[in-house]
Amino acid sequence: MTKALRFHAVVRGKALPLPDLSAFEGKRVEVIVLEEEAESANEAAPTEAAAPGAPAPRVFGGLRGKLHVPDDFDDPLPEEIQKYFEGRGDEVEEGK
Repeated sequence: MTKALRFHAVVRGKALPLPDLSAFEGKRVEVIVLEEEAESANEAAPTEAAAPGAPAPRVFGGLRGKLHVPDDFDDPLPEEIQKYFEGRGDEVEEGK
């Protein structure tokens, strides 16, 4: 069985508070470190460890202003692309 541990923390100084890692002792693990810039100086990530397998809470509107949807987003696809969605991608085009 695969076990997972996911937590968010803010690094202050040279130490990082880690949750109990005894469940992973003697096992091969992968550690991924991500750097995110805080949107404001007062914003801080939670330092408590989340329960294993628990999804991070979502914030409504958290991506506001970070995504751009073009005006032609829902326009029909060009025929040369649409044919692949309809299973006609292996058709030989006339004149080629």
